[in-house]
Amino acid sequence: MAQKTHPSSFDPQADIGTDYALIAIGVGAAVGALIYLLLI
Repeated sequence: MAQKTHPSSFDPQADIGTDYALIAIGVGAAVGALIYLLLI
């Protein structure tokens, strides 16, 4: 419990969740842009 010295230390579970969220946002933005460009 006392080993958490850095708030930004490598925590695989939290990093995986953050990575999935960022990937989902990026893919969503890319798909949205592609659909927008195809419709215009």
